[in-house]
Amino acid sequence: MAAPDQHSPQGFLGNILKYSIATYLGFGISGLALIVSGVLGPEKTAAPLTFMSATATLMNIGILGLDQSLLRFYAEPPAGRTGRQLFGFCLTISALVMTAAGLFFSLVCPDWLAGILSFQAMGSGVVPLLFLNAFFYMWVRYLNVLLRLEGKVGLYTLETLLMQGCYNLFYLVAGFFTSDPYAFALASVLSFGGVALVFGFRYRGVFREGRHAFTKPVAKQLLPYGLALAPTQIMLYLNNTFSLAFLGNSLGTTIQGTFAFGVRLSQLVTTIQAGFSTFWGPFVYANYRDQQELIAKVQDYLCLLIFSFYCCLVAAEDILFFIFPAYQGCLPVFPVLMMSPVFTILCEGTVYGISIARRPIFDTIGIAISALGNIGLCILLVPQMGLMGASLALAISGGGMFLFRTIMGQYYYRTILHPLRTIAGFVLAIGVAAAGVFFWDRFLIKGVLCLAALVLYLILYREQLKEAAGFLGQLTQARKSS
Repeated sequence: MAAPDQHSPQGFLGNILKYSIATYLGFGISGLALIVSGVLGPEKTAAPLTFMSATATLMNIGILGLDQSLLRFYAEPPAGRTGRQLFGFCLTISALVMTAAGLFFSLVCPDWLAGILSFQAMGSGVVPLLFLNAFFYMWVRYLNVLLRLEGKVGLYTLETLLMQGCYNLFYLVAGFFTSDPYAFALASVLSFGGVALVFGFRYRGVFREGRHAFTKPVAKQLLPYGLALAPTQIMLYLNNTFSLAFLGNSLGTTIQGTFAFGVRLSQLVTTIQAGFSTFWGPFVYANYRDQQELIAKVQDYLCLLIFSFYCCLVAAEDILFFIFPAYQGCLPVFPVLMMSPVFTILCEGTVYGISIARRPIFDTIGIAISALGNIGLCILLVPQMGLMGASLALAISGGGMFLFRTIMGQYYYRTILHPLRTIAGFVLAIGVAAAGVFFWDRFLIKGVLCLAALVLYLILYREQLKEAAGFLGQLTQARKSS
């Protein structure tokens, strides 16, 4: 029997679900990591969680945005090259940059870097481990993109789960045996290094193919595109890293650890993406010319799902922090913290016009608004408001980023069919956040308000609910016919 067309309801949903396996299983890994963090407490987890956040920031600095170049041009390689040759080219450039940066900071100014990252207790000896960890993470990230582009779902799922385990969980196990922050760092390096070496050995031939891609046409197309996007990824991770470092230096490790836990917990809302983003990017690039109506409809579904899920999480936050009493201090600010990932997820459907038009500078400007806004607001608000100040800084700066990138993305390629409905959805989400903050210690009142907001969302997106019912009916009919 022939495979269903990816534009049909059966084929479209099938592709999303196929790439969702890793995300749903990864959700279990993230949940287990939160449980381990809850058991260990903020004092033990502050340093390792900050170490991992800094690792992600440095990885994105070294990768130079070339993972996005690979994603964008893999199906349209320049100068007669192949997608695998582009992979080798991008990885080689990033590896050289990461190695040079690691040597420089490890030999020239390790104390300075350790200080600004709030690693005073660990000392400058942690800097080489930090860059080695970032190097292996970068390697794993590139391999993940390649497996995704080649459609090797089984290997992609396995590698994704291992990558999420390395980033969220494996290194935390050291906390059951020691409080030495170096033990956490070494555990992280060994886990990332093991995954990188195993999968890298399987694809060792691809590295050799990359030598043939070192030509002027390839560099001219991939490097400017990647470099224009590099600040985007760097500043996304810099937001969390700066907030953690600033809180640690200003208010101590307990507050730092509490905030790190809250940020991790707020990322639960990204479960609604599942494998959507993994499938969606290549789909949009391949079909934006003749499937604009479908792409716009999917954005409405995404808004309905993420707004509804947000209401449920705010209503249930008391249960989460009852399980983790050491982090009760995060309860009043959690609804605000969750606004940042909501903005980030909804950007998934609103900003593709920027990359379709090949105007990555607007992504960079948008992320700069977020990063600079977060830094400025942290400096302004944290001394007076503590955790709430840091949470507001992330939420407000994330909202500024969303507005700018969405406006520019819609200018080049429209995916929002009903702007007023989208605006109403965001206003309602802000109301849910306010209810969570003002009634943080009144579970029933907060729950009723969140339920009322959920009902309003279902009314607001009633057309999507009707379409979804028809969509499921088509799937059922297609299943019976086959």
